[in-house]
Amino acid sequence: MVIFGSRLFGKVDEIPGLGYVATKFGHINFVPLIPLEGWLVMAEEGNGWRGQAIAMSGKSVLVAWARLLFIILGSISLFSGFFSFAGMHPVDAIFSGLLALTCIGGLIASYRWKWVTQASPERAMEIAREAGISEEGLRQLHRLYSAPEAATAAAPAQPWTPPES
Repeated sequence: MVIFGSRLFGKVDEIPGLGYVATKFGHINFVPLIPLEGWLVMAEEGNGWRGQAIAMSGKSVLVAWARLLFIILGSISLFSGFFSFAGMHPVDAIFSGLLALTCIGGLIASYRWKWVTQASPERAMEIAREAGISEEGLRQLHRLYSAPEAATAAAPAQPWTPPES
Protein backbone atom coordinates (compact mmCIF):
# COMPACT_ATOMS: atom_id res chain seq x y z
CA MET A 1 0.00 0.00 0.00
CA VAL A 2 1.34 3.41 -0.96
CA ILE A 3 0.46 6.40 1.21
CA PHE A 4 0.90 9.82 -0.36
CA GLY A 5 -0.21 13.35 0.31
CA SER A 6 1.11 16.33 2.19
CA ARG A 7 2.05 16.86 5.82
CA LEU A 8 4.37 18.91 8.00
CA PHE A 9 8.02 17.97 8.51
CA GLY A 10 11.08 19.86 9.74
CA LYS A 11 9.86 21.37 13.01
CA VAL A 12 12.28 24.20 13.92
CA ASP A 13 12.38 27.71 15.43
CA GLU A 14 9.93 27.29 18.29
CA ILE A 15 8.67 30.60 19.68
CA PRO A 16 7.28 30.41 23.24
CA GLY A 17 3.61 31.32 23.37
CA LEU A 18 3.30 31.56 19.57
CA GLY A 19 4.23 28.31 17.80
CA TYR A 20 6.93 26.81 15.62
CA VAL A 21 8.04 26.77 11.99
CA ALA A 22 7.55 23.69 9.82
CA THR A 23 7.42 22.91 6.11
CA LYS A 24 4.52 21.28 4.33
CA PHE A 25 5.99 18.56 2.10
CA GLY A 26 4.53 16.34 -0.56
CA HIS A 27 5.33 12.85 0.68
CA ILE A 28 5.16 9.21 -0.32
CA ASN A 29 4.97 6.76 2.60
CA PHE A 30 5.86 9.63 4.96
CA VAL A 31 9.13 10.36 3.17
CA PRO A 32 9.35 14.14 2.69
CA LEU A 33 10.06 14.68 -0.99
CA ILE A 34 8.89 18.04 -2.29
CA PRO A 35 8.72 21.12 -0.04
CA LEU A 36 5.47 22.94 -0.80
CA GLU A 37 5.16 25.84 1.66
CA GLY A 38 6.32 27.13 5.02
CA TRP A 39 4.03 27.40 8.04
CA LEU A 40 4.00 29.01 11.44
CA VAL A 41 2.10 26.30 13.33
CA MET A 42 0.17 27.77 16.24
CA ALA A 43 -1.76 24.67 17.31
CA GLU A 44 -2.03 21.00 16.42
CA GLU A 45 -5.48 19.43 16.35
CA GLY A 46 -5.68 15.68 15.79
CA ASN A 47 -4.14 15.04 12.38
CA GLY A 48 -4.28 18.71 11.40
CA TRP A 49 -2.81 22.01 12.45
CA ARG A 50 -3.80 25.65 12.76
CA GLY A 51 -1.41 28.36 11.72
CA GLN A 52 -0.31 30.90 9.17
CA ALA A 53 1.45 30.27 5.87
CA ILE A 54 4.83 32.01 5.77
CA ALA A 55 7.86 31.97 3.49
CA MET A 56 9.56 28.62 3.30
CA SER A 57 12.37 28.16 5.83
CA GLY A 58 15.56 26.71 4.39
CA LYS A 59 16.45 25.47 7.87
CA SER A 60 13.18 23.57 8.15
CA VAL A 61 13.63 21.93 4.74
CA LEU A 62 17.24 20.94 5.48
CA VAL A 63 16.33 19.60 8.93
CA ALA A 64 13.51 17.47 7.48
CA TRP A 65 15.83 15.99 4.84
CA ALA A 66 18.71 15.58 7.34
CA ARG A 67 16.45 13.64 9.73
CA LEU A 68 15.38 11.40 6.85
CA LEU A 69 19.02 10.88 5.86
CA PHE A 70 19.99 10.02 9.47
CA ILE A 71 17.22 7.41 9.60
CA ILE A 72 18.06 5.85 6.23
CA LEU A 73 21.86 5.81 6.68
CA GLY A 74 21.58 4.70 10.29
CA SER A 75 19.30 1.80 9.38
CA ILE A 76 21.44 0.70 6.44
CA SER A 77 24.67 0.87 8.45
CA LEU A 78 23.08 -0.95 11.39
CA PHE A 79 21.88 -3.82 9.21
CA SER A 80 25.10 -4.00 7.19
CA GLY A 81 27.02 -4.03 10.49
CA PHE A 82 25.07 -7.06 11.65
CA PHE A 83 25.70 -8.88 8.38
CA SER A 84 29.40 -7.91 8.37
CA PHE A 85 29.75 -9.18 11.92
CA ALA A 86 28.02 -12.45 11.02
CA GLY A 87 30.33 -12.78 7.99
CA MET A 88 33.43 -12.28 10.19
CA HIS A 89 34.46 -8.89 8.80
CA PRO A 90 35.13 -7.05 12.08
CA VAL A 91 36.50 -3.84 10.52
CA ASP A 92 33.37 -3.42 8.42
CA ALA A 93 31.20 -4.17 11.45
CA ILE A 94 33.00 -1.54 13.54
CA PHE A 95 32.74 1.07 10.77
CA SER A 96 29.04 0.33 10.30
CA GLY A 97 28.44 0.50 14.04
CA LEU A 98 30.19 3.87 14.31
CA LEU A 99 28.19 5.22 11.37
CA ALA A 100 24.95 3.97 12.94
CA LEU A 101 25.84 5.62 16.27
CA THR A 102 26.73 8.86 14.48
CA CYS A 103 23.36 8.84 12.70
CA ILE A 104 21.51 8.15 15.94
CA GLY A 105 23.42 11.00 17.59
CA GLY A 106 22.65 13.33 14.69
CA LEU A 107 18.96 12.46 14.81
CA ILE A 108 18.78 13.10 18.55
CA ALA A 109 20.75 16.34 18.21
CA SER A 110 18.33 17.58 15.52
CA TYR A 111 15.53 17.43 18.11
CA ARG A 112 17.57 18.76 21.06
CA TRP A 113 20.05 21.32 19.70
CA LYS A 114 18.70 24.78 20.60
CA TRP A 115 20.05 26.35 17.39
CA VAL A 116 17.62 24.09 15.52
CA THR A 117 14.69 23.91 17.94
CA GLN A 118 14.47 27.47 19.35
CA ALA A 119 14.13 30.71 17.43
CA SER A 120 16.62 33.45 18.21
CA PRO A 121 15.04 36.76 19.29
CA GLU A 122 15.69 38.27 15.85
CA ARG A 123 14.27 35.24 14.02
CA ALA A 124 11.22 35.16 16.33
CA MET A 125 10.42 38.80 15.52
CA GLU A 126 10.95 38.17 11.79
CA ILE A 127 8.58 35.17 11.83
CA ALA A 128 5.97 37.04 13.87
CA ARG A 129 6.02 40.03 11.50
CA GLU A 130 5.73 37.74 8.49
CA ALA A 131 2.77 35.94 10.07
CA GLY A 132 0.98 39.25 10.55
CA ILE A 133 1.11 39.37 14.36
CA SER A 134 -0.23 42.66 15.71
CA GLU A 135 2.03 45.41 17.07
CA GLU A 136 0.87 44.57 20.61
CA GLY A 137 1.79 40.93 20.02
CA LEU A 138 5.21 41.98 18.72
CA ARG A 139 5.77 44.12 21.83
CA GLN A 140 4.82 41.18 24.06
CA LEU A 141 7.19 38.92 22.15
CA HIS A 142 9.97 41.49 22.50
CA ARG A 143 9.34 41.71 26.26
CA LEU A 144 9.36 37.90 26.51
CA TYR A 145 12.76 37.65 24.83
CA SER A 146 14.27 40.61 26.70
CA ALA A 147 12.92 39.69 30.18
CA PRO A 148 15.74 37.28 31.18
CA GLU A 149 18.38 39.83 30.17
CA ALA A 150 16.66 42.59 32.15
CA ALA A 151 16.40 40.40 35.27
CA THR A 152 20.07 39.48 35.02
CA ALA A 153 21.13 43.10 34.49
CA ALA A 154 18.97 44.39 37.34
CA ALA A 155 20.49 42.09 39.96
CA PRO A 156 24.28 42.12 39.70
CA ALA A 157 26.16 39.33 41.41
CA GLN A 158 27.02 39.99 45.04
CA PRO A 159 30.25 38.78 46.63
CA TRP A 160 29.87 35.69 48.75
CA THR A 161 30.14 36.18 52.50
CA PRO A 162 30.56 33.22 54.81
CA PRO A 163 27.76 32.60 57.33
CA GLU A 164 28.35 33.80 60.84
CA SER A 165 29.09 31.09 63.41
